[in-house]
Amino acid sequence: MTASTTSAGRSDNVPAWRAPGRVPSALRRQAWLAAALLFCPWLVTLFLCGPLLQLHLHPFVIVSLLPGLIAAIYLHLRLIFHLGSNHRYGEADRPFPTLGAATWITLLRGAAIVALAGFLPLAVLPVPALPQAQVWAPGLIYLTISLADLLDGFVARRQHRQTELGQRLDIETDAAGLMVALLVAVSLDRLPALTLLVGLAYYLFLFGIWWRQQRHLPLVALQLRPYARIIAGFQMGLVAMALLPLFNPPFTSIAAALVMTPLLVGFGRDWLVVSCRLRIDSNQRTAMDQWAGLVLTRFLPLVLRLLLLAGGIVNLVQGAASLPHPAWLWAQSLCCLLAGIGWMGRSAALLLTLALSCSLAPYGTGLPVLVLFGIAATLMLTGTGPLSLWSPEEGILYRRRRDSGIPAGNETT
Repeated sequence: MTASTTSAGRSDNVPAWRAPGRVPSALRRQAWLAAALLFCPWLVTLFLCGPLLQLHLHPFVIVSLLPGLIAAIYLHLRLIFHLGSNHRYGEADRPFPTLGAATWITLLRGAAIVALAGFLPLAVLPVPALPQAQVWAPGLIYLTISLADLLDGFVARRQHRQTELGQRLDIETDAAGLMVALLVAVSLDRLPALTLLVGLAYYLFLFGIWWRQQRHLPLVALQLRPYARIIAGFQMGLVAMALLPLFNPPFTSIAAALVMTPLLVGFGRDWLVVSCRLRIDSNQRTAMDQWAGLVLTRFLPLVLRLLLLAGGIVNLVQGAASLPHPAWLWAQSLCCLLAGIGWMGRSAALLLTLALSCSLAPYGTGLPVLVLFGIAATLMLTGTGPLSLWSPEEGILYRRRRDSGIPAGNETT
């Protein structure tokens, strides 16, 4: 999840859609079509839950219908507010007359978020056991929303229509989707309630910027931090996995704590930078960044890799006599070996966490398994560091977005 201080930090607070002559009439009509797209899933939810609501009319049940409605209203208001920015960066005098395929994909993601919120009433209502298809639906919907986040950017680049509107709407959709998905995961007892802080952090961040603007206090435009995008991506993946019935606590709770901690620390760091409370250099790096980079990317990965190697050897020796399915044991040992030597270490650590936490796995939830899971999940976040044999994931995760068409100062962590 990212936060754009460019849009939030504008000194001109006049909405773009109010500026006369800036928004083509065809674009306004498409905005109202987008409203129908966003509100339709909520109306379908209301229709389907109507009989249940008549049987269990309770304020808490009524409240469970509000997140979907709020998400639809919020995303449409953000679209309307920024219609005038439907142009490439630096080309404000040449707006596009239509939203474009990439923006419509983002709006479809928004509609899917509203549909995902429709599972909240089912989570709080005393209904019988859900059919298997509905049990899988929340996780598959959010997984689709997350993967489609890659598609809209790809389409925008292929069509050379990377617009300010599309970038802002993409950020807002990511934030709304994470908040709704966390609400559903917490309601289904897949994640602890404390993880809701991750979804709230983005909106608290924007509120803080607005608060300083209203008081004419200084603000620093935040620059892109690649690692923040990586953590945000892992957070989205974690929530998608937690919503699938294959993964359950305590594994999801441990993973949530490991991913949530650096994400919230990053928001705190960014707020201190934006509010001019931290000393930064020309690249907007702080002393905390240098210390954290030294510990988290050099020393800690080496320790984690040694622990995984040791854990893999111990489990291979002990598990040979206790596990009825040797294929699981050999797969686990191979992942530990690859992560330990740093050969596609992040991927190996990811596969190891999935193998240990999957409900089909024969490992159980004993302390050694949970410790090994925690080590693998941490290595997945930090990377394998120095002395790695081959780590192609680093080039993918830290690649520069040279083809995005977005100036560096307009995309922030």
